[in-house]
Amino acid sequence: EKLKAKAKEMGATTKYTASEAAEGLNILAMAGLSAEESVGSIEQVLSLAGAGAISLEASASYLTGAVKGFNDEMSNSAKYADLIAEGATLANTSVSGLGEALSGASAMANAYNQSAESTTVALLRLAEQNVTGAEAATAMSRAMADLYTPTDKGAQALEKLGIATYDANGNARDFNDVVDELNAALSTMSDEEKLAYESTIFTTFGMKAFQKMTVSTTEKVDHFKDSLANASGAAMQQFETQTDNLDGKLAILNSALEATGIAIYEIFGDELKEAAEGATEAIDALHDSIENGALKESFENLSESFGDFIKGAI
Repeated sequence: EKLKAKAKEMGATTKYTASEAAEGLNILAMAGLSAEESVGSIEQVLSLAGAGAISLEASASYLTGAVKGFNDEMSNSAKYADLIAEGATLANTSVSGLGEALSGASAMANAYNQSAESTTVALLRLAEQNVTGAEAATAMSRAMADLYTPTDKGAQALEKLGIATYDANGNARDFNDVVDELNAALSTMSDEEKLAYESTIFTTFGMKAFQKMTVSTTEKVDHFKDSLANASGAAMQQFETQTDNLDGKLAILNSALEATGIAIYEIFGDELKEAAEGATEAIDALHDSIENGALKESFENLSESFGDFIKGAI
């Protein structure tokens, strides 16, 4: 009943019909969410899908992947929808590209004590260099593994440079801070010496990710951080902007019409079904009578039956 009520609510208040909202709830259920979790997060799924013009299935996948990856509760799904929606406007990426990247990188980032906000910043730095989606998730995960679980030679190189990847309590430090400090330590070296250190600390893929991330200026990174810190409500706002046109208004109208149809059916469903059954019986009787030659009597019966049908429908 809660799922049914939520689908009807979404159909009456968004551009998505109750049927589409029900489809979204079904997708969330298949992702392993409880009825309560599905009801609590369907609005965010619809908002992100509308904001990025992506399918409900993709939106649900990105949100559930990110929330579960960061070991968070689905009641906080709005936070991830806002990070993806806002982040997509800040760098050379899209809701789809950033959603896939964040959901794909979330588990590794969480394992190294990284916040969703910091992880999004790192992914935006990669997006600035045209690394998005699954490729970005893999690249960032590789660079993290190289820094937080380095080889013996890598650990020695980091120590020699004075770069600490863990704090005094043994917790992994912010990934972006470590990247920036390492880049600063290497900035005064010759190209040959710098590349020697990078190749010692990183694997090939991790080194490419590090090099691409360090292209972003301090001002750009600060802009990413500030914008994401104020991202609350971004998904819903973009969703509303996407529907502020004729197509959007027509979609909302269609959704409202379906909601009205559902409300009417719930009141008069039994009567309409009985009327339809009566009309079907009359058609069957007409067919039999035509075959038996009693055409005039059949049309009289049909006329009477359809009169009853119309009366019942009204």
